[in-house]
Amino acid sequence: MMRGSEKDVIPFLFVLSSLFAYTCFKGLQIAPAHPYIMFAGTSVFFALMISSMFISRNKPDAFEAKWFMVLTWVGSLFMGWWGTFIMISIPIDIVHFVFSMFKDGEFFIGPRGYTIILALSALVTFLGFVEVLRGPKVVEVDLPIKDLPPELENLKIAQISDLHIGPTIQSRYVNKVVKKTNATHADLVVITGDLADAHTEPIKKHLRPLGELQSRFGTFYVTGNHEYYWGVESLLPELKKLGFELLINSNRILNIGSAKLLVAGISDPVGRSFSEEHRPDLIKARETQEKTDFNILLAHRPDPYVNAEKYGFHLQFSGHTHAGQFFPFSLLIPIAHRYYKGLNRHGKLWLYVNPGTGYWGPAHRFGIASEITLLKLSKV
Repeated sequence: MMRGSEKDVIPFLFVLSSLFAYTCFKGLQIAPAHPYIMFAGTSVFFALMISSMFISRNKPDAFEAKWFMVLTWVGSLFMGWWGTFIMISIPIDIVHFVFSMFKDGEFFIGPRGYTIILALSALVTFLGFVEVLRGPKVVEVDLPIKDLPPELENLKIAQISDLHIGPTIQSRYVNKVVKKTNATHADLVVITGDLADAHTEPIKKHLRPLGELQSRFGTFYVTGNHEYYWGVESLLPELKKLGFELLINSNRILNIGSAKLLVAGISDPVGRSFSEEHRPDLIKARETQEKTDFNILLAHRPDPYVNAEKYGFHLQFSGHTHAGQFFPFSLLIPIAHRYYKGLNRHGKLWLYVNPGTGYWGPAHRFGIASEITLLKLSKV
C-alpha cells in the first residue's frame, strides 16, 4: 500500500509529464522538420525551468550561491514565457482540432504562426517582468460604513499579501515594500499569508526588513498555504521576533477611544495537515466576551466570506488568488473564485482581495500589477 506522500507524487508526475509532452508537441508545430532537436531543446528548457525549485527544497544551503541565483532567475523567466505561450496556444489548438474534424487540410496557423505567437509571448513576458521590477503600487480604497463609530472614522489599514519571500524576492524588494507601506502612515498593517516561499533559515535576513514596518497599532499576520509547504514551525518564531501579532484562529481587540475594534485571523486550510491547532476555526477566531464595534477578519483565501458574514464580521481581508498574476491566466481566475480581486460586497460583509504584493513562480505580472492596499474607513 502506498503512503500519502507517495500518492501525492503520482498526480504531480502525471501533470508534469503531460505538460512536457504538450510542450514537445508545440515544438514540433514550430519546427516539424527537426523532431529530435525540438525534443532535446524542450528537455533542456524544462530542466532550466524547474530545477531550481527542486534544489531550493532539497539543498537550502545552495540558496546564496551565485549559480543558484542565476538558475532561479532563468527558470522564473522561462516559466513566465512558457506559461504565456501555452495558455495562448491551448485555445488555438482546440479550435484547430475542431476545425480539422469538419474540414480537410491545414489550419490557418502553421509553423510561422506559432513562431509569431512564441515571439509575442516573449514580449508579454518581458513587459510583465518590467512590471515586477517597478515593485508594488499603493492602491487607496475608501470604504463607506454605515453607523461607523466616530473614533474609527478615517482609520487606515495597509494590507500586504502573497509577498513570497524566497529565491527571487529578497531584501531589496522587501525593503521597497516596507518603505512604501510606511509612507502610507497606516494605523495598522495586516499581512494575509504566503509571506515566505523557502525554508526559514536561508531567508532570515530577507525577512528582517519587515520588522521596520511602522503603524499605530502594529502588524497582524495570518498564515497562507505556502508557509506550511516550507516549515511553518520555524517561520512563526522569526515573525514573533519581528514584532508580528500572529493570529492563528485568534483575535486581538484594539481600544480606539471608546470604540473597540476586533482583528481576528484564521489559518489556511492546509494548516490542518500540520496540526489540529492550525485547522481553520472561524468560531474560535471570533470568540470574545467583549462587545465590539467593528470586526475585521484576516483569511488568506477569500472562501470564508459566507461564514464571515454569518459570524458578524464587517470586513474581510484576503489574498491567495493573485488575480491570475498575469495575462492570460487572469482570464481564468473568475472560474475558480467568485471574489478574486479588489473590493467586493457580500451581503453585509465587505471583502477586499489583494492581488499580491509579490509574485509566485514566474517574475511576470503583465496586466495585473502587484499591490499594497491602503483601505480607509469612512462614515456614510
